Amino acid sequence: MIKRIFGVFLKLILILFIILTIVAIVVGIALAIYIDKSVEKEINEELFYIVGSDSETKIYYYEYEDRENRIGEARELIGEKLYGGYRCKYVRYDSIPQNLKNAFISIEDKRFEEHKGVDWLRTVSAGLNYYLKFSDSFGGSTITQQLIKNVTEKDDYTFQRKIQEIFWALDLETKMDKREILSLYLNIINLSQGCYGVGAASEYYFSKSVSELSLSECACIAAITNSPTYYDPIRNPENNEKRRNLILEQMYEQGYITEDEYNDALNDKIQLNVMQSSAENGVNSWYVDMVINDVMKDLMAEYGYSRTMASLIVYTGGLEIYTVMDMEIQEILEEYYKKTENFSASEKSELPQSSMIIIDNSTGDILGVAGAVGDKSANRIQNYATDTVRPAGSVIKPLSTYAPAVENGIITWSTVYDDTPVNFGSYNLDPEKGKIVEPVAWPKNANGIYRGLTNINYAIEHSINTVTVKVLESLGLDTSFNFLYDKLRIKSLIYSATLENGAVITDKDYAALALGQFNYGATVREVSAAYSIFANDGIYNDYRSYYKVTDQNGDIVLDKGYHGEAVISKENSDVMTMMLENVVKNGTAKDITLDKYIDCAGKTGTTQNKNDLWYIGYTPYMIGGVWLGYEYPTPLNAYQTNKCIEIWDEVMTLVHKKYIDEGNVKSFSVSDNVVKCSYCVDSGKLMTNACQLDPRGDRSETGYFVKGTEPSDPCDKHLVVNYDTINGGVVIGNCPTENTIQIGLINVERSFPMQIYITDAQYAWRNIGYDVLPETSPSLPFYNNLLPQNSFCGISKVEAQYNRACREHFNYFEWKKKQEESG
Repeated sequence: MIKRIFGVFLKLILILFIILTIVAIVVGIALAIYIDKSVEKEINEELFYIVGSDSETKIYYYEYEDRENRIGEARELIGEKLYGGYRCKYVRYDSIPQNLKNAFISIEDKRFEEHKGVDWLRTVSAGLNYYLKFSDSFGGSTITQQLIKNVTEKDDYTFQRKIQEIFWALDLETKMDKREILSLYLNIINLSQGCYGVGAASEYYFSKSVSELSLSECACIAAITNSPTYYDPIRNPENNEKRRNLILEQMYEQGYITEDEYNDALNDKIQLNVMQSSAENGVNSWYVDMVINDVMKDLMAEYGYSRTMASLIVYTGGLEIYTVMDMEIQEILEEYYKKTENFSASEKSELPQSSMIIIDNSTGDILGVAGAVGDKSANRIQNYATDTVRPAGSVIKPLSTYAPAVENGIITWSTVYDDTPVNFGSYNLDPEKGKIVEPVAWPKNANGIYRGLTNINYAIEHSINTVTVKVLESLGLDTSFNFLYDKLRIKSLIYSATLENGAVITDKDYAALALGQFNYGATVREVSAAYSIFANDGIYNDYRSYYKVTDQNGDIVLDKGYHGEAVISKENSDVMTMMLENVVKNGTAKDITLDKYIDCAGKTGTTQNKNDLWYIGYTPYMIGGVWLGYEYPTPLNAYQTNKCIEIWDEVMTLVHKKYIDEGNVKSFSVSDNVVKCSYCVDSGKLMTNACQLDPRGDRSETGYFVKGTEPSDPCDKHLVVNYDTINGGVVIGNCPTENTIQIGLINVERSFPMQIYITDAQYAWRNIGYDVLPETSPSLPFYNNLLPQNSFCGISKVEAQYNRACREHFNYFEWKKKQEESG
């Protein structure tokens, strides 16, 4: 019996072994396939060769003799020492004391000199610990692996990241020797208080060079890296001392120090002597801050650096950054934005924030930037021009709706839409269907008026919300969103995002794309740069703050060459510019005065509840974008007008003074393929005799069209109607001939669930035949009885509608007789 049981047990063991072997083979094959397909076997060694320098990063601007042709000389920005919250000092390997090197090796990677990038014993131990949870510490990374983690963005705690890190570490040790790896590691490691690298830590904590550190001080610095905040010798000296003692113990056990040295260091009480760098007291310009951020982002994108690593390269890499800044324009902006009185609504009102950016039309070069109001108090602080996203309001309309609609042949200058509400929400007027919910008209226009038939030029000129929404309906949400996001690179927009509460948000909707009511918003820089499609003949220019970045050897690290892409035609760009010029001449930006001296075009913007004011405008030379609002969105009720128009006008007048003084200013160019044509404002088509008879007077306007798109069909809105001039009203009876004239009214059908006041409603006409009795109330149009119950056609805000019926000569019995004869 026992023998049989033992035999069964052996068989089970054998089966289990076979199963485990098969599982191991399958897992091994799967891992091999994963590694082959998903893991990079080699690391880019260039990542490690532009890190670290004992020379300062320098920033240059160009002093141009001829800016248009980029003829000028690079000059260093003097007095702008780089400090961005990082204390960095590159130290050459030979200057680092051996005790400091040994302190890090003993506690972080005691087999550093023997392994080939990976300590397999620690890796297996850390892996088991991770999955079996023996303790809360999973550390198994060698110094080589830690270096890779710090330099790249691959610092998440995942199995995939660990596999990738192992292969990169093995490869890196074939390309760099131990000395190079340790040197770089010691120069970039995070040592709290903004200190990166042992050189900066030594100067900050002890006010001495790294070569002067005592053994105890070396251990104190090495103690920080495991958890920089927890072991910070200033914030948590007790924690630091415990780990320092552990490091000293490890150094002794591993033979790096003698017993006497160990005991002396244990008894050596750490005396901190914190030193502030002079660079920390300097405040850089808004432009330098912007350039630093842009270079950091590009280093991360180009080389795969982590954000911290990119920062260290900028501050300690000995780089030379050649900016596109126009010093004169930057000084004008900085000086203007320092004066808080330029932005307040009154002495008693709270001071808002504001920002402005100026971009070259033809290149996308950022010539100047101001990130906030008042004196700049620190470095790398919130820049409201480049960092902050805010809803754009109506400045988005030409970009999101009108430009792509023109380009797609959906609209022209004279295309007419009805300025009336698009919808009325989820209303219910039938009590049998539930609770009564009153309709709410949407959208509303800024002036609270619906004017009726409106052409595109007027809609842009006066920022008519309803027309924008209706054009967007014709264009389509996908086309609009893709135009902004892909063509114009407004990447702050949200395609789709899920919030913590599970709600899904998107900017691909009508309120966002037609009215600029984004969930979060876009930056002033993004929106201003997008206007280059109007200022630069239909070409979108990628914005840039610098031309190139070189290392200490003069080799190019980053090259920001010009990049432009034609997104609309030159002809359509010209037509859009002429309509945006009308915004300045006749519309919402007519308070601008610079247009007396030089061509100006642009668009105003006000967001929901008046939380943000915008103006993006341009001249033949440059684009200027201005935003004003409070840090935390609050209605700007103290401002009766759009303050951004005034700011833009004053700054851009100063900027353009040299061109005006020269007396030979440029004008906006117009393609020979753009033609001038007259049309009827109510139909957008050619004038007819009926148009001439409109009681409002001349209904003709002149606009500009790409050749072949100009109006060619006659007006189909106006028709000739008999009107009694003595008693007033449309002829519906037997008005005397001597009382009657012919007028032109507009044939338009409207039906709303509530009464809407519309400017042109009293000039509308509908054929009622003899099916219904005419409405005889002077406050309603003669055709009002055509409408079903709870439906309204819209009226004008007047006591008696012009299109009322002539009651004086209306005979009910004659009407009934005609009704019978007709039917």
